[in-house]
Amino acid sequence: MSQLQKILARIQRREGPSIGFGRVSREQPRAMALLATVRTSAEARAALDAGADAVLFAAGSATLVAPEIQSVAGPRVAAGVSLPVLSVADAERLREAGCDFVVSPLETTDSAAVDTEKMGHLVAASESMEDNTLRALAPLGLDGLFVQRAHGPMKLSEQLGLVRLSSFSNTGLVVTVDLAASTADLRVLRDSGVVAIVAPEGASAADLASLNERLRAVPPPRRARSDSSQVTLVPSLVAGRGGDDDEEEEEEE
Repeated sequence: MSQLQKILARIQRREGPSIGFGRVSREQPRAMALLATVRTSAEARAALDAGADAVLFAAGSATLVAPEIQSVAGPRVAAGVSLPVLSVADAERLREAGCDFVVSPLETTDSAAVDTEKMGHLVAASESMEDNTLRALAPLGLDGLFVQRAHGPMKLSEQLGLVRLSSFSNTGLVVTVDLAASTADLRVLRDSGVVAIVAPEGASAADLASLNERLRAVPPPRRARSDSSQVTLVPSLVAGRGGDDDEEEEEEE
């Protein structure tokens, strides 16, 4: 399991109120994990020090980014890379450098390059992906689907697109955001199946701290309303009416 996957699992684990006399943490947990987009190892270290859970190197090739990852890699560091193409040789080079996870498209990723027991993987996804393709992704054990979304307020149509990606693939989404994303914007993303947001390249320490505060301000998800009682009441009422009608017909006879 990659460090990124462990981070996502930990952040999604919202604990209920404690019972007893133990010490209770009053700090509001964050709604999603925070990743920072970086180019160099110096930027990566600065982002991690500023509170980012993980860093995502934007690179053109595994050869160029491997030395940068190696200089920040560690047993508890989630440092990944986004690549336009991923070959078996690329994956091996990145694993040797201590890379924790990779983002790459389906069409340009060698199947043998994906081994989630050795290195995490996220598939670059879009709303154009077919339902059957999304369903087929579920057994692969991916860390998530990576979605690059446009800036600005989200419309319902786009939100439903994210929900479809997450639900059909049974996988959490890692989505890019702009630095102006409000707490309400982040809530919408969380409710759409997003488990982590990615800050844009160039985000400062103050920008990352501000995003973390807004992530903490997102209220916990509302419990789904159970309609089971309504579902069971409908047939029982129908059956009751049917029984009354039968009794009336018997009395008339």
